[in-house]
Amino acid sequence: MILVVTHSQDLGADPVIRHLQQRGASYLRMNSDELGTPSCRIAVGADGPVLDCRGRCVAAAGIDSVWYRRFARPAVLEDVAPAYRDFVARELATALDGFLESIPGLQVNGFEADRLAGNRLLQAARAQQAGFRVPATLLTQDPDAARAFVAAHGAVVTKAISFGALGDPAGQVAYTSVVGGDADWSGLAVCPGLFQERVAKRREWRLTTVGRHVFAARTRAGATVHPIDWRRSEAPDTIFEAAALPAEVARMILSLCARSALLFATHDLIETPAGDFCFLETNPAGQWGWLERGAGLPIAATLAGLLDDRDRARG
Repeated sequence: MILVVTHSQDLGADPVIRHLQQRGASYLRMNSDELGTPSCRIAVGADGPVLDCRGRCVAAAGIDSVWYRRFARPAVLEDVAPAYRDFVARELATALDGFLESIPGLQVNGFEADRLAGNRLLQAARAQQAGFRVPATLLTQDPDAARAFVAAHGAVVTKAISFGALGDPAGQVAYTSVVGGDADWSGLAVCPGLFQERVAKRREWRLTTVGRHVFAARTRAGATVHPIDWRRSEAPDTIFEAAALPAEVARMILSLCARSALLFATHDLIETPAGDFCFLETNPAGQWGWLERGAGLPIAATLAGLLDDRDRARG
């Protein structure tokens, strides 16, 4: 039994589910935004934690692997009086946590691994341990320290410490941006800023790791790529092509995944004009569907194989 944890609006889970269907695998899709409704409830009884999902009751103990694709806020909270909304949200989250933490099977990825890998500071330190060059970095709330860093490095960018979603309205993102000595530093009074030297680029690389498999794509020669953050390009889905990654870089990225206990992740690297590779960040739940469509990388099939217990039994 394979559990896919996502939400009802997520199309990214569909390619993997199609491959699970083709393999004849037993799976269940749990939409986390339906938690607390008759479509998705958790109970604990004599047999331990059980998920009741669209009329199917599955015990945590009977789940062989779980893919934590996406989590979403339960929609049922909108029906709760505001004074009690935080309490109900905590109760639902705690029940879900109790169920998921009771699953004995393969975790893609485990909660603790995801949490630590989502911290760019911790992941950068691990990348250095794996052998990667990492841009000179400063985290500070001191405007004078930020100005000194900019003065010392000249070309500097700022980015989010975690992931850049800004909340409402949906879709707003804190992109990587250039920062100069004359920047408005007032925001540092309430929020730390992450600053890095700007690394010269020949190409940008997006790696997707599934188990021991490394799927590599790089920006195409001649593609119109935003100079600071490729996500801001006019057609970001079209700027990457499949490419052969140097064996030593593949070894380092797999070493990073092993250090971080990540069975799935996406990684952003820069290839410098000198041909060196510089690590930028890891996203333990990054997007990859556009790479499969545009660059022909068989990520969904490989992930389905990782989740399917029969493959692991043969391996």
